[in-house]
Amino acid sequence: MKKTRLSRRDFLSVSATTAAGVMLTACVPAAVPSDEPAPMAEAEEAPAEEAVAMDGGTMTFSTGSPWGTFSPFRPTYQYGYSSNTPAMLTHSRLFDLDRNNDTHPNLALEWEISDDATVYSFRLREDARWHDGEPVTANDVVETVRFILNQDTNINPRRWISALKGGQDYYDGVTDELPGVYAPDDFNVVFELEETNVGWHLSATTDLQILPAHIFNNVVPADIVEHHAPAWYTPELNIGSGPFKFVRAERDQFVELVRNDDYYGGTPKLERIIFKNFGAADTQFIALQKGELDVWNVPQDFYEQSLELDNVDVHLVNRNYIRVFLLNYESPVLADKRVRQALAYAIDREGICEGLYSGLCVPYNSYMEMRPWLADGLNEYEYNPEKAKELLAAAEADGNWDPSNVLRVNWYYSDALHQDIMAAIQQNLKAVGVETQLQYLEGTSAVETQAACEFEMYYQGWGFSFPEQYNSFFTDAERCRTPWGDPDAQALFNQTATTVDLEERMAIHEQIQLRLNDELPMMPFLQFIGPVAVNKRVSGFNEDALWNRYYPWSNGYANAVNWSVSG
Repeated sequence: MKKTRLSRRDFLSVSATTAAGVMLTACVPAAVPSDEPAPMAEAEEAPAEEAVAMDGGTMTFSTGSPWGTFSPFRPTYQYGYSSNTPAMLTHSRLFDLDRNNDTHPNLALEWEISDDATVYSFRLREDARWHDGEPVTANDVVETVRFILNQDTNINPRRWISALKGGQDYYDGVTDELPGVYAPDDFNVVFELEETNVGWHLSATTDLQILPAHIFNNVVPADIVEHHAPAWYTPELNIGSGPFKFVRAERDQFVELVRNDDYYGGTPKLERIIFKNFGAADTQFIALQKGELDVWNVPQDFYEQSLELDNVDVHLVNRNYIRVFLLNYESPVLADKRVRQALAYAIDREGICEGLYSGLCVPYNSYMEMRPWLADGLNEYEYNPEKAKELLAAAEADGNWDPSNVLRVNWYYSDALHQDIMAAIQQNLKAVGVETQLQYLEGTSAVETQAACEFEMYYQGWGFSFPEQYNSFFTDAERCRTPWGDPDAQALFNQTATTVDLEERMAIHEQIQLRLNDELPMMPFLQFIGPVAVNKRVSGFNEDALWNRYYPWSNGYANAVNWSVSG
């Protein structure tokens, strides 16, 4: 059955009517998964005959720019969706993470963390081989770290430079010694940190693709950068230890991988994987429709059409990525928390999700986008314009709100969808008596405006892969660029960095979430739901594989050896 939703124009029209006093009603209630962490769900199911998986065959993914960053070393450290996905399959990490951030052994079979979280020791498996037959050893790990800390690579891995003992001096060229990483023997590697850093291994090592030292010790990083990463197109250099091997690639066209029959994790069922540039989204949709494209991250504009296809299943993935409004809490206009709370009550987030996002988002109420860490008892700030008016009136009575105030609302997303979202927000706020001045910012003006605190509300993306990554943002950032200057909250964040026990650390984050949820120095807004279309001939593409379609840079547990196709 085809779902019916408000068009953007209809939604904005209804929202304008709301400003005159009529409540907005969404056509379809938001499909919010009930379990935490939320499981993936089928958006629509169509009966199909049982397909028999075959050994071999080819799976095809869509990919695009930036093609210039394709190389075995540049994807080693967070260089984008397109460039990382092939490297995840050709190269290996010490261990992988699933969508719940649970660890799974990869090159490292086990690891130990010292009581003070300053020493991380990994024991490697002894049966791993590079695609050219050479053994993978601890020296490869050491040399990979030294390679990415070379300034000539332009990688600038801050979590390694600042955390690793001697990392800053090595990066700055003060010394050739890097005492923070060493190999006691062929299959053990040790990382020593400058100070206690709980969870460092989760945020630093899971997006580190290990490189073969016997090859890259002879590669000059500056040459690769200068020549626009030709290593990705050179099979002799593109040697990994993952389940698939690099075969060939043509710039702006495709990357071809073939299975590694000697992979230590078992021989993959697929014969080959193709990453192909199909062009614009409409061309990609046609390829999906024809069966030429097996897995596709569906853009919102093609979501409804994808549901109508008989040859694919559309899965919904709760993404660890949200949108927020930074609020300039230092501005006298927003100094009273009742005003900030009024803004939250005044905006119809669920209506925006249904009317403008095709239901592919849900209202969100925490800075912590990792669902297993979400605090209980958060105020959900459900749409309530009357409550917003009451709070504003109370603040006005105390001299902390003037109805003639005009809030500067900034954003930097250039698409038409976000223009509609801002228009809807403007209408919602106007309905409770709050005037706004919308300003789209681009390029350096977005950064400069934020740094100069020239805003009351600043709409931006928000997302960290691990809880500890919030600490520096909340405690070290400049004023107006950090959502909170509260010293008690900063002390709690600092405490999480030195609290080794997981349950205790989660309890501290719960305190912080409840505090921010009440004070609202930052207003969490929406969490996205990502649709992934998978051809029905594909088997074994499980929830973690779906998850990795959105987070290929830090989560490697996609279980690619089990992917297969039928027919």
